[in-house]
Amino acid sequence: MKYKRFLAGFAGQLGLLILAVNLAGADVVRVQTISLHKGWNAVFLQVDPTDPKPADCFQGTPVTIAAAFTGADQTVQFVQNPTTNNLAHKKGWSVWYAPSRPDAFLTQIFQLVGNKPYLLYAESDYVWNVSGNARLTSVKWRPNSFTLAGFGVDEVSPPTFDQFFDGSPAHHPYQIYRLINDNWTKVDNAQTTQMHAGEAYWIYCAGSSDYQGPLCVKLPSGPTLTLAGGNAAGVMLFNNSRNPLGVQVQNMAGSTQLPLAFVLRAVTDTNVVTAAYDLPDNYSLPSFDAGEKRGLWLTLRPERMTAATQTGLLKITTDLGTQSWVPVTGNRSDVVPAN
Repeated sequence: MKYKRFLAGFAGQLGLLILAVNLAGADVVRVQTISLHKGWNAVFLQVDPTDPKPADCFQGTPVTIAAAFTGADQTVQFVQNPTTNNLAHKKGWSVWYAPSRPDAFLTQIFQLVGNKPYLLYAESDYVWNVSGNARLTSVKWRPNSFTLAGFGVDEVSPPTFDQFFDGSPAHHPYQIYRLINDNWTKVDNAQTTQMHAGEAYWIYCAGSSDYQGPLCVKLPSGPTLTLAGGNAAGVMLFNNSRNPLGVQVQNMAGSTQLPLAFVLRAVTDTNVVTAAYDLPDNYSLPSFDAGEKRGLWLTLRPERMTAATQTGLLKITTDLGTQSWVPVTGNRSDVVPAN
């Protein structure tokens, strides 16, 4: 029998990851660490906090003000340095004030959510560890406007701004501002300036764009990949850079808690043949060519599940220093949920 390779998966092979999670019904939680300095900080919160109320989330921290830009219909043509006067609702901001402040009655933020940038005012330097459910990062760019945004990048070896945005014509020429010593400061050299994990920036976008970085990760619907029975669902991966891109998939639960397999699919003259292989805890996909689009297809292995619903978490990283977190929920129809 002669086989023909099917170019729709892992570099000429269609890969199917088969998931099962031994910790039934467990929430997928990660801890995000953000270093705050005294004064104003532009942070990007990537998790839905376990304690979403600001008073609970900031308890024991020196944070006394949190502001979120909510002016979805407002075009931002210039950037103003943060002050309590500039963070007005009429200017597109919602603000939380610590209960100890005299202006606490003006609070408009009652819950912190992930995948969102915030301006935080801290009375002193502090390392903030916030735990919560991981979320897949996605930016909604305002056309012909500045957008306050953050991105998933490596804590140790992040990309430069140029490495991250080189593949997006809508962001050239670069107009990027980062908050330094309470002042929004333009990034003069995007080729050498590195991005920081957990940091937010004002970035200008010329026209419309759905650019999410060198590697764009898209799910079928919503912020979580939901799998049911033996039905497959695909995570679409797009190399938006101008160069080949190395991509790695990490099973954050490990093979003991989350046994995975990938399936190679080959097309013969008469049918399609598949074979499953165990997936290591850390797996490097074959290199993505510039502009290449590829599907990472996932399905459950229900015979290994011990409960009706189980969860897992995949961390997808690139050799440029970007990272994406993909929560996974699996549902097995033939298991009765525990009372």
